[in-house]
Amino acid sequence: MDEIALRYLLLGLRLARHVPALVRSYHGPADLAEAVGGEPLTPVTELHDEAMQLAGLAAELPAEKAAQRRRASWLIAQVGAMGALARQAGGEEIGYVDLVEELYDIEVQLEPDSTFEAARRMLDAALPGGGPLRQRLVAHDLETGVAPDEVVSILSRLSDGFEKRTRAQLWLPPNASITFEVAHDVPWGSLLRYEGGGRSVVLVNVDRPLTIASLIDVAASEGYPGRHAEASVKDDLLVAAGHAELALIANLSPQALVGAGMAGLGREVVMSDQELGLELQRLARSVERRLDAAAELAIQRARGLLRPALGNAAVALHRDGEPVGQVRSYLAEVALLPDEILDESVSRLADAVLRTEPFTQIEGRRLVSEWLELHGQTQGYARLLAEQQTPGTLRSEMERTQVGS
Repeated sequence: MDEIALRYLLLGLRLARHVPALVRSYHGPADLAEAVGGEPLTPVTELHDEAMQLAGLAAELPAEKAAQRRRASWLIAQVGAMGALARQAGGEEIGYVDLVEELYDIEVQLEPDSTFEAARRMLDAALPGGGPLRQRLVAHDLETGVAPDEVVSILSRLSDGFEKRTRAQLWLPPNASITFEVAHDVPWGSLLRYEGGGRSVVLVNVDRPLTIASLIDVAASEGYPGRHAEASVKDDLLVAAGHAELALIANLSPQALVGAGMAGLGREVVMSDQELGLELQRLARSVERRLDAAAELAIQRARGLLRPALGNAAVALHRDGEPVGQVRSYLAEVALLPDEILDESVSRLADAVLRTEPFTQIEGRRLVSEWLELHGQTQGYARLLAEQQTPGTLRSEMERTQVGS
């Protein structure tokens, strides 16, 4: 492990003691984490200074090869986000939009109302019956729901299928493996913990209603070719080659945004919508549910169009100063969130750092989708699995490609 990777890991582990949400998983040297856990808290001013020093060191790394340049850009982007977190943890007032843009290396964009109106028209055509769309969505989820005691076995079967597709169309290390476990009383739907050596555990919140479609999404986004695939490929190809900074997978950072974009699009890379429709029907039969595949595909597309409403709500709350009750009503009426998810979403929007996370999925999906359009889904996604990319390096590549054409 070189000096900059070691110092990066120490910075992330020390900062996570002030901002626990920072680290998604860590599979670096155990003695490093133990040492940090046993030392006094490092003042956030020192952590900010260390982040700035590491940015300077990264700028001086060798840059003859493309992989070296990507590594330097990745480190600079990551420590820039950590520096912003350190400043905020120290009490500095950072405006909401400024914080989002500093953490994720993006420009915040609000979604136009026309997107949500289009989604509502799709849902109105796909959901049976009359009455408010929100109630019809809840009824649909109940009809296509899966019992909690079936979740792990279904996810395991789905994961096996997605693993075969990922190995055939992309690449995975031979030792990649994943297990699923249930979770209760947690404020998220699913969470992957990469343990190193190609192994991951995915925790699934069975207190939330889970549907046939949502389980397929979990299997692909958290497993193959999503977060688990990315972590295991980078571990095998990059960490083993000396890029040990990747042993710490960070939330609240450019790494999180690119990872969220990949996770959200991975299913489309290895499984077409037509194949998804067939999988939905097969899974529905296995759990003795009735399902119209064409309608279900339309419902899932519409839900994807509604997702950016959470970003609009966050900006309304924290930049524009709209009351919490008004924002909650907006999420119920526009995003059509059911009560149990609505309460969790409003709670996370009130958190000092978690309130920024909606933009990882929103802008991550937007950016990665645009980049894949230029580089090809299969070839481009294979590169994303194996390379250190940031929002900035993806934008730069798109600009060069467009100028060259």
